[in-house]
Order: sequence, then C-alpha cells, then structure tokens
Amino acid sequence: MIYINIVFEDVVSEFLMYAVLESFENKFHVVNSYHGNGYGYIKKNIDGFNQASAAIPFFVLTDLDNYICPTALMTDWFKNPMHQNLIFRIAIREVESWILADYHAFAQFTGLSEQIIPKNPDNLRDPKKTIIDLIKRCKKRELREDIIPINNNASIGPNYNERLIDYILNFWNLHVARRNSESLNRTCLNLEKFVFEIPK
Repeated sequence: MIYINIVFEDVVSEFLMYAVLESFENKFHVVNSYHGNGYGYIKKNIDGFNQASAAIPFFVLTDLDNYICPTALMTDWFKNPMHQNLIFRIAIREVESWILADYHAFAQFTGLSEQIIPKNPDNLRDPKKTIIDLIKRCKKRELREDIIPINNNASIGPNYNERLIDYILNFWNLHVARRNSESLNRTCLNLEKFVFEIPK
C-alpha cells in the first residue's frame, strides 16, 4: 500500500483521479486531497508539492489548457528538478477529454448517437465546450438544464459537476477510456510503474 496525496483543479478531476487510483486495487491509499479551484493554486504551490513528495508521494493533475505542449507547461511551472515521488500528470487539453474518451458510455448517459461523439478527444481544442455543445443536442431536458450555462456570464451549467460526477461513478469505464485518450493512458502507465522512493 502506497499512501499518497492528490492535488486537482476541480471536483470532476478529483473523481477521475479516484477512479484511476481505485483501478489499481490496493496499491494506493489517498491520505489528503488538495482542491486547487483552478490551475493557479497548483502552479503557485508546485514547488512545495514537489519538495513534500520526498516524504509522501503527491499525485498532481492539471489541464494543458492553452500551453502548446506538456513540456512547455512543465518548463514554465518547475524551477527545480521533479522528485521521483511526484506523479505530475497533464490532461490534454482538459479532463473533459477523459470524460469523452469512453464514447460508448457517454452515448448511454446522454442518449446521443455514438456517431456524433468525438473518437479522438485529446485532439479537441476545448473538450468542455464540446461536452456542452453535445448536451445541447440531447433530448434529456434535465441534463440540458444542469449542464448548459444559463447565461453568458457562466461557463458551465448549475449542476455541471454533479452530473459529470454521476457519469464517472455510474457509466464511465477507465479501461475503455484509456484506449481512446493517450494522456489518460500515459497517466495509468505512470501509476502502474510507480515505486515509492523511501526517504533516507
């Protein structure tokens, strides 16, 4: 059992991280969760998480967003070498791409045809907008009311997170999704190979 702390941008990321970690059965046990409320908190504190990982591993997940590539983000964020116990992963371009990666489950969840759901979600410029645009075509009124922004000042609907959490818990399949998202698959491979470096 490896005791681990997790750091994330939002609650959707949190539930995805738990789903990924739980797939390894008894390998990981989460001790503390750090909610970043966006990437700014994570970027500001990444050096601290990196140093603290010498004592207990940290699993940090952030979105690529507008960076050109993961290397560009890491060059901007890290001023010191990354510790072996820091599991730093980047969703390309947002964790919503991981949501869409199980397009069969997303079709079941929404009632939409699989044909209109993107098959290469890591290539999407704005996965969150893609989800909202897909839901606009959904016939389930409650889903539309919960996920689609109600005015121009909102980027997501009033129950966007709650709906996607329900989807993760009851529809989404990690093993299917990782076949369609390289960034998710690389995260799983990284966790599979992870070995805790015990402090000396």
